[in-house]
Amino acid sequence: MKSNGHMVILDSSGFSKDSTFRIWRCHMIFKSYFHLGKLDEAITLLEKHDQLQSSTDGDGSNSLESLIPLSATVRELLSHKAAGNKAYQSGRHSEAVEHYTAALSGNLESRPFAAVCFCNRAAAYKALGQITDAIADCSLAIALDRNYLKAISRRATLYEMIRDYGQAASDIERFLSLLMNQMETKTSQFGTSDRPKNLANDLRQAHLWLSEIEEEGRKEVPLDLYLILGVEPSVSAAEIKKAYRRAALRHHPDKAVQSLVRHDNRDDRLWKEIREEAYKDADKLFKIIGEAYTILSDPVKRSKYDFEEESRNVQKKRTGGTSRTATDGQSYSVDRSGSRQPWREIRRAYGYSTSRGAEATRSNRFY
Repeated sequence: MKSNGHMVILDSSGFSKDSTFRIWRCHMIFKSYFHLGKLDEAITLLEKHDQLQSSTDGDGSNSLESLIPLSATVRELLSHKAAGNKAYQSGRHSEAVEHYTAALSGNLESRPFAAVCFCNRAAAYKALGQITDAIADCSLAIALDRNYLKAISRRATLYEMIRDYGQAASDIERFLSLLMNQMETKTSQFGTSDRPKNLANDLRQAHLWLSEIEEEGRKEVPLDLYLILGVEPSVSAAEIKKAYRRAALRHHPDKAVQSLVRHDNRDDRLWKEIREEAYKDADKLFKIIGEAYTILSDPVKRSKYDFEEESRNVQKKRTGGTSRTATDGQSYSVDRSGSRQPWREIRRAYGYSTSRGAEATRSNRFY
C-alpha cells in the first residue's frame, strides 16, 4: 500500500483473517518494494509478518517468507551487495567487483537496486585504475535510473580524469538540472523560508565545479590516452595493442547492453528505452577507446603525444600545478588544491573526487 508516495506496513489490526488474502497482500507489497529497489524494507516486511504470524499461531510454522519464492533472491542480492561494500571499505577492490557482479548477474528487475550495484562497482573499478570500466558502469546505472545523482556525478569525475571535459560538463549540467528540480519541489512544498540550506549550497558548489570544467575545456588539452586504456606511459607497443583489444571487446556497444536484455519483460518499451540510452553511452566510450589506440599505436603520433604530455607536466611544475605522475599515487579523497575550489566538499558528498588511487570510504557512501 502507498501513502503519499511511500510504502506503508500495516500492523496486525490491518490483516485479514483470511490467510490466502493475507499472503497475496504481503506478496504484492513485497514485489512493490522489490521493484522500487527497497530490498531491505521488503525483508523487514516479511520478518514483521512472520513475527505477527508466530504470535498468532504460536509456532510460526507457516512462514510467509517460505511462500514467496522471490524472498530468497532478495536475500541473496542483499548479501552480495553487503559483501561488496565490506570488501570495498576494506580496500579489497577486486573482491568488491566480484560481489557486485554476482548481484548483477542474479537479477536486474529491481532497476534502482541494480543501478546502485553498477555505481558501487564503478567505484571499485575506479580504485583499481580501470577508468573506462568505471565509466561504463556509471552509464548503465544512469540508464537504469536517470535521476541517480551519485552515478551522474561519479561519471562526470571519471570523464574529468580522462580530460574529456565536454562529457564531464554535460554530466554536471544534468546534475545541476536535477538539483534545481529538487530545489523547486522543496520550495513548492515548504516555501522559500524553509528551503534546505544544504541543497542551495550544493547548487552553488556544483556551479563552481562546472565553471572550472569549462575553463579546463577551453585549454583544448588532449585526452589522457594511457589512462583510457588503463596502461602506463612506459608500456610497449604490444601491451598497448593488448589493452586496446581487451577494452574494445569489453566495451563494444552491442556487448555493453547484453546484460540489459530481458527475457520476461512486462514493460518492454521501458527496457527498450534503457537499452537505447545505454547503447548511446557505450558508443561514445567505444569511440574514445578507439581514438586512444589510433594515436598510441602509431609510433610517430605517440612520440608527439608523449612530448606534449611531458611539456605540460613541466609547465605545471613551474606554475605550481600537479603532474599526472604525481597524482597517480594519491588517494581519491585528497584534494588537488585548497580553498580555491570549495565545491570539492559537495563532490565528496556525492561520492567522487578526481585523483587516482585508493578511494577513501568517507568519499563513497554506499547504499
